[in-house]
Amino acid sequence: MIIDESLLEDLSRINGYRASAITTNTGEVIISDTQKLKTDLTEVTATFNDIFKNAHVVSKSIGLGQAELMEIHTDGAVALMVCSGEDARIHLHGFAIFTKDGNITLAKLMLNKILPKAVNALS
Repeated sequence: MIIDESLLEDLSRINGYRASAITTNTGEVIISDTQKLKTDLTEVTATFNDIFKNAHVVSKSIGLGQAELMEIHTDGAVALMVCSGEDARIHLHGFAIFTKDGNITLAKLMLNKILPKAVNALS
């Protein structure tokens, strides 16, 4: 699977940006940008992917439908994960980490713009 890494550039320009990735629904990193994060993003995305997959299962089992967005706030950062949709041509997850004071609203909007482009690039 190949996607042009420039797909993440607009996201990286948002205030508070730390890292981002596009992954398969199983957590395999397709592309990533970790220039501002001092950790192994592959391990981080795999861990958060498991949490997101569990959110998919739980939200559907209680009749809420498919999980589309996960947002986790910590003392110093916000982790975001969005889903292309289980019924999309290719089921992908978009992942990003921002500082707590970053522009989280714009980050969510941008992730939702990027993911369909990633699906189209891989279709």
